Amino acid sequence: MQNVIEELKRIQAAVTNLIEVLESSPENKTVSATVGEIRSVAILEEIYQCSGSVTPEQISEFAVKYGKTPSSCAGYYSGKKPSLKASDDRKRRLLTKQGEETVLAARHRWGDDWLNRVPQSIIANDATSYKMVIDF
Repeated sequence: MQNVIEELKRIQAAVTNLIEVLESSPENKTVSATVGEIRSVAILEEIYQCSGSVTPEQISEFAVKYGKTPSSCAGYYSGKKPSLKASDDRKRRLLTKQGEETVLAARHRWGDDWLNRVPQSIIANDATSYKMVIDF
C-alpha cells in the first residue's frame, strides 16, 4: 500500500509541475487590447492565414466580420509603409512586408492563437467603441 501511495505522490508532483509549465506559457496569458487595435490587426491576420493573398471581396467580408465598413480598409493601402497592395493584375490584395510585420508583432504580444480567443460578439458589433479595452 505504501508503494502505491509513493507512486501516486510522484505522479501528483509531475502533474502539478506540468500544469505550472502550461499555465506559464505565453499562449495561456490573458492580454488586453483595445477593440480598435484588434479590429485593425484581425483583418491582416485573416489575410496572413490565407497565405497573404485574398480578393477584395474577402477583405470586405473580413471588415464586416470585425465590425468595420469595407471602405475603412482603404488605410491599409496608404502611407509610407502600407500593409496591403494590389497584385499586378489588380485581382488580389497582397500583404506587404509591413503588413506581415504587423501580424507577427501582434502574434508575439498576444500569442499565435489570439484571433481564436477574442470575443467575436464584442468585436463584430459595430456599436462597440474602438476605445473599449477587452481581455482575451
